[in-house]
Amino acid sequence: ATAILHRADIPTSRLDPRSWTYGIPSDAQNRTSIARFNLQVSNTLSTEDRLSLDAPQVDVINGSVFDWWYFDAVSDTNSRESLVVTFFTSSAVAFPFLDATESSIFIAYLWASFTNGSTFAAFVPATVATVSGRHGARTPSSGQWASTGFSWTAPKEDLSQYEVRIASGKMQVEGRFTSTAHVPPQLPCGIHPGRNSLEVAPHIGWVNLIPDAMGVVIMTIRGSSLQFRGPAYHDKNCYLVLDDPTSTTYISSYVAKDGKVLVSSCKPSLLTVRPVGKPWTTGERYPPRVVDMPDKFRLEFDLGQANEWLRINVSMETLVAGDNEYYMRWTGALTGEIVRLESESSQEAGAVTRVRDHVGAGSATKNFSLAGVAVLEPFAMVP
Repeated sequence: ATAILHRADIPTSRLDPRSWTYGIPSDAQNRTSIARFNLQVSNTLSTEDRLSLDAPQVDVINGSVFDWWYFDAVSDTNSRESLVVTFFTSSAVAFPFLDATESSIFIAYLWASFTNGSTFAAFVPATVATVSGRHGARTPSSGQWASTGFSWTAPKEDLSQYEVRIASGKMQVEGRFTSTAHVPPQLPCGIHPGRNSLEVAPHIGWVNLIPDAMGVVIMTIRGSSLQFRGPAYHDKNCYLVLDDPTSTTYISSYVAKDGKVLVSSCKPSLLTVRPVGKPWTTGERYPPRVVDMPDKFRLEFDLGQANEWLRINVSMETLVAGDNEYYMRWTGALTGEIVRLESESSQEAGAVTRVRDHVGAGSATKNFSLAGVAVLEPFAMVP
């Protein structure tokens, strides 16, 4: 039997992890919210673990919290082609990039970009939202934002594949978007036996259900065809309140090669991210401030083996969404290389030193080059 639950019946620890359905109230509640920010894991993520991670993580959506399901894909032959779909449960107060005049907290949002550089963005409010998880069912995970024409299903038991379907007369959009995972889900600090944190920063929950996938998009958007294959991604985010007066930098890094995870950690020393901007601008200021507009980002990952580092440059090419101040989303190109830092001998002491603190120090041997495409989002969380 499937349990029919209202949002207030969470936390998920009370539920039968094999079968549940959430029916979520359509307006913001005047109640205190409780979010789940940890998961007990035996060794690896079980099917029940994955289902619970794809469930709502906040018990009540009031005016200051959000909980959403995010899907994106970008063409592997032309980074101008992209698709992003987000299933929101949030008010515009909690997430100010939503329409402030919309009373429903259920928003199905679509962003698309085309080969010719044009973009499309539109949303539809829902009257009811239902999220279900059923172990052993034909579709173990599913979500439907009723009256919008937006839904998703996960047809495989291990949630390694998702299909988003859209049939919206209001938007004049119809089609589907399928993503098939290359790698298993990841948590902000990796997956370890015992208690695992879901926080990427204090009170910001993030679960990477599909870190990397092959996406197939077949859409018709107001008479224009959007069809492509390329990298795809799905995550789950929730927000309670960010209150950190220490200005601490929080890091979550993840690298996989040929389906094997090389790095999955929240250790600050493993990743450096820096903006790159035009001369005489604030684009490369660090720490960044609101309104700073970089042209690129430079990432350096410590791969933690054989003194190897992964260097990546991300170039922004097509602006897909944003307000030019607090939030931006681009599609762009990636170029990178894996380098091995060589040991340096001190002539005075005869000691051997391995440069670990910064990739730019010491000499390096280039192993091979990498290239790809990306969807990237810098944004500011402002109190």
